Amino acid sequence: MKQNTLFEEFNIIGNFMGEYLIKYKSLLKLDSTVLITGETGTGKELIARWIHFMDETRKTSPFVKITIPNIGENIFESEVFGYEKGAFTGAISSKKGLIEVAENGTIFLDEIENASPSIQSKLLQLLEDRIYRKVGGTEYRSTEARFIVTTNMDLYEEVRQGRFRSDLYYRLAVLDINLPSLRERQGDILEIANYYIDKLNKKFKKTIKTFEDSQLKELLIYNWPGNIRELRNFIEKQMVFTESDRLDLSELKQKGAALSTNLDSYKEYIDRVERVYLEKIYKLKNNKVEEVAEAIQMSVPFVYKKLKEHGIN
Repeated sequence: MKQNTLFEEFNIIGNFMGEYLIKYKSLLKLDSTVLITGETGTGKELIARWIHFMDETRKTSPFVKITIPNIGENIFESEVFGYEKGAFTGAISSKKGLIEVAENGTIFLDEIENASPSIQSKLLQLLEDRIYRKVGGTEYRSTEARFIVTTNMDLYEEVRQGRFRSDLYYRLAVLDINLPSLRERQGDILEIANYYIDKLNKKFKKTIKTFEDSQLKELLIYNWPGNIRELRNFIEKQMVFTESDRLDLSELKQKGAALSTNLDSYKEYIDRVERVYLEKIYKLKNNKVEEVAEAIQMSVPFVYKKLKEHGIN
């Protein structure tokens, strides 16, 4: 099996994220390093794969993931750069490093904030010169792979605190994509939740019904600090233990009890403002959905969805 085929299945779900990523499509043709930041569970690896498979020049080449905390400092060079026969005790033959495996594809460096000073130094040299040398070797090799790096921390603050090299930070942050939390894309929560219900129905051979629009309020009663990963895990847990054909959201009420009153009133306020705004634009554009979408700079399906939610005929 080719390396990249392990990562081919990915889906960008929701109008908010789809619209958010459109502005980055023009950057895919560049070879510059991409830094993806965002809270835990926001889908950083998903976006890394989206970048790889949307790049026509790289999508048929390998996508190689390197999780920094999983590679100890003492074996970083041998695993990433490879080694020659006899380089150290036990090196009975030469071995390709992960950079060589990547060829002209993508090298995905996950959790870069955990890189030790020594690893940071080696990465800086690699990114600056785009050359490396196998352990025990004398010949320098070059790489044409694109580097995509992720972190759930504020790397600039890490630089300020002296825990991360400033020169490496500026080398990484050539193209910076900051992913919004699930709290910032509430309009996508229902679609994401139903996507996982459909997917897990196939996995567990169940027929759990998807959430209805009226249940969005129940999903928003909790602020999902673990973001998409937490939402998926919640749905999977519910699907494993339920004997019904519908998922029970009462647990969310308990988790979000302290926030429920404020969130409910806020949501109701936003709904009222949104309805008045849409009705005004809809009337102004003579009930033509395409013109409404153009006026508010959103997609036509999004407008249809919102008109339906608010009962605007």
